[in-house]
Amino acid sequence: MRAGKAAGRYAQALLDLSLEQNQLDAVMNDMVVVSQACAENRDLELMLQSPIIKADKKRAVMEGVFATAISELSMSFIRLITDKGREGMLLGISTSFLALYKEHKGIVQAAITSAVALTQEQRESLKKSLAGLGNEVEITESVEPSILGGLKITVGDQRIDASVQRKLNDLKIDLSK
Repeated sequence: MRAGKAAGRYAQALLDLSLEQNQLDAVMNDMVVVSQACAENRDLELMLQSPIIKADKKRAVMEGVFATAISELSMSFIRLITDKGREGMLLGISTSFLALYKEHKGIVQAAITSAVALTQEQRESLKKSLAGLGNEVEITESVEPSILGGLKITVGDQRIDASVQRKLNDLKIDLSK
């Protein structure tokens, strides 16, 4: 079984357990802490991936790193995956859990690229326009001056390119025909 599939299954099990125990938001916050710790600390990730380091040592390190930062449910889950030899998948599990949480809550992510930084008014207008896609819209912004103007919006696998750069390219193609 691929690590991605297994991580997704563990993440789904954690989501189900957290829903059952009414601790969904607490576990979500814990998984944010875990994913940030693993992503920002290369040594931690390497230690978790290492087949040389014994499971009891890994467990002791994770207890030291996470015991005071996360809930008991999340810590018990980390102990379980360590006992099962799946600690190397911790980053994948936490990332998968966050995606499942957003799906469960109906949170849609939109990536918006503009030539200049958006104003607060423009952000709110875009959120209102995209609100029909889900309960809540999380916007990730980036500035790319090369698009000259307009916007590029990506939501899931849909992409809207309303940039001046694309329009100029389309015009160039039309004129060359």
